Amino acid sequence: MKRWRDGRAELLLPVALLLPWVHSSLAITCGRKIYTKSVMPGISHIVGGVPTDIREFPWQVAILEKGKHLCGGSILSDWWILSASHCFSDRNASDLEIVHGEDNLNIMNLTKVKVDKLIIHPQYNPWLLDNDIALLLLKYPLIFDVKKAPICLSEVANIRRWKNCWVTGWGITVPMHTKSPVLRKADLTLIKWKKCSHYVLLLTKNMLCAWNTEGLKDACQGDSGGPLVCQKKENKTVWYQLGIVSWGMGCGRQNKPGVYTKVPNYLSWIVSETALAGKPYRHEPDSGHSFLLSPWTILLLHFVMLLLP
Repeated sequence: MKRWRDGRAELLLPVALLLPWVHSSLAITCGRKIYTKSVMPGISHIVGGVPTDIREFPWQVAILEKGKHLCGGSILSDWWILSASHCFSDRNASDLEIVHGEDNLNIMNLTKVKVDKLIIHPQYNPWLLDNDIALLLLKYPLIFDVKKAPICLSEVANIRRWKNCWVTGWGITVPMHTKSPVLRKADLTLIKWKKCSHYVLLLTKNMLCAWNTEGLKDACQGDSGGPLVCQKKENKTVWYQLGIVSWGMGCGRQNKPGVYTKVPNYLSWIVSETALAGKPYRHEPDSGHSFLLSPWTILLLHFVMLLLP
């Protein structure tokens, strides 16, 4: 019996060493939201959308310039925000800050973090809005919780692999009206590039289209830089950002798709730029799905070994 106890102690040692790893694995991972309750539809819109809770889209942030709402963005990691280049023409990083963990921009004492560095894509074309993507490095890292979580990125660009797509933002709710202080969401359908090119001129391969076929739902001014997120058809638990709100021909018009920056085209650029800035974003194929055993699986195996004769 004494020898068995000694052997068990030897087995418990690697378990104890794994505890910090297990603790870190409990942190919120990308593309997963803890909050699942649906918000009832209201009378206001993102243009045909409904109000939503930040816990439904915890990766959404608002970007402010000198205290005023400028554009939307998404959380890539504790240090990085993803947005659109066209939001930042002739603007300085020192004037920018983000609001996170809030869905109402009118409340007092919004939680803000200043931007330390602004990275606009070097091939951004302000006329065509090609390569309309930007990175914002924060002065301080975010601490994730139910209201703040990173979104996943994927290299899968085939729109037939995706479903359940949503765009979110604080932009104009009805064309020619003011921006909404409350975060809103709208479900959209992805369109094949060839089909979209019949409706939209000067469409590049770095662009993705989505619409509501009746023209009743769309992103609009003020939503720029925000995320278009979808789920894979074979995975109903993880959300991925496929697009960045870029441009369109009006808002909520029939047969006028919204145009988004195609995020899968820029994974290598994101990885390279964040590494050069000293805060690397680590992308794994299909956003973190690994063939390695999880810490919980390893712990279970150790405890099973304890029961072996």
